[in-house]
Amino acid sequence: MTTSKRPGKPTAGEQPAKPQTAPGGTAPDDEQELRHEIEQTREQLGETAEQLAAKTDVKSQARAKAAAVTGRVKDKTAQIRAKAGDGGAGVRSQAAGKTAQARQQATAAKNQIQARAAGAWQAAPESVRRTAAKAAGTASQRRVPLAVAAAALVAGYLAFRWWRRR
Repeated sequence: MTTSKRPGKPTAGEQPAKPQTAPGGTAPDDEQELRHEIEQTREQLGETAEQLAAKTDVKSQARAKAAAVTGRVKDKTAQIRAKAGDGGAGVRSQAAGKTAQARQQATAAKNQIQARAAGAWQAAPESVRRTAAKAAGTASQRRVPLAVAAAALVAGYLAFRWWRRR
């Protein structure tokens, strides 16, 4: 059996509610003090009602929580972007250093090849040099037909290999 708790009605085992007393422990005698106490009680009751209303307002709680999460996400995003920007600068400088190093190595390799080619050029007989120079001049003047001929040669070679495997 359940007992209902109604304000002002004592249940079994409870003492009836006593009137509130003033801070001194006595009931206020002055009408002004009584009005002041009533006003304070009303303010406290209003604050309590506002707090309860805020707790039961799910929509505003969800908005507040969403705003808090959004703020945290924005902070984290800003931190990650800052770290990425710092890291990106380091990567860029490393890439620039590696690129410069690769250019130097390519230049050195080019110079070595040119030196070896010059030696081979000097060792070649005059007739071979003339023929090579003439071929290079003709190739530079007729690049498109030369490219088509090279492509046809490669395509023919691949077709022949494919036909042999069948």
